[in-house]
Amino acid sequence: MDKMSHRLPFRALASIAVGAGLLFGAVGSTGCAGPTAGSTLGLEELKGGIELGLMRGAGWTTLSVKPPYIIGPRTNLTLKKGVFSGNIDSRPVKLIVDKDGIHGQGPHGNVNVDIYDGVDSMTIEGSWNDSRVHFKVTAESFRGTIAVWNDNSGSIRSTQTCQYVLDKVDQDGSRMGISTCSGMPEGTRIEIPGPVQAWLTRQELAAVLLSLLSTPPTTVTEGRWGN
Repeated sequence: MDKMSHRLPFRALASIAVGAGLLFGAVGSTGCAGPTAGSTLGLEELKGGIELGLMRGAGWTTLSVKPPYIIGPRTNLTLKKGVFSGNIDSRPVKLIVDKDGIHGQGPHGNVNVDIYDGVDSMTIEGSWNDSRVHFKVTAESFRGTIAVWNDNSGSIRSTQTCQYVLDKVDQDGSRMGISTCSGMPEGTRIEIPGPVQAWLTRQELAAVLLSLLSTPPTTVTEGRWGN
């Protein structure tokens, strides 16, 4: 089976927000194209799940999703009745999702994120881990910034702001462009399989996406932030 048949495009978030097919729409089934595709981290509970993937440079970060579980290299969350609990970077997390957005405690600070629709766009903005987060999603672009931390240190000096400018849409709906966290811009790709639309609400998907974007792979040219 060809590569595209295993994936669904990154359109779920805004199709739920501002009309079907605006950003994500379906052409495949499951899995990301990254080198960790198909991995369920050895957890029986994740068998049959799907993966969300973020590529920067040659590195990938993926989250394996099979409700109520969302698991990745730095993420271990359980979703029950609109509440994400667990840990990110081995720090406790409790995020409450409602019709307006995401609120609660992140791994490195408070979370208070609003999600609202424009005429042909969706905006995600507020504070994530006590730092500003802002993303605007349209049919043509996915742009914004979010604070990230170096590994598990959690210190202020190791905090970086990652800027994502994804202005290209692949045939499968994945978003492509560049991101800059520390050093030179890196080629970037985000893949969100379409079946996630049947599993998560718009707000829940936004919370998972912010968790992914705030734990990106560090490239060779960036080294270890905060050193």
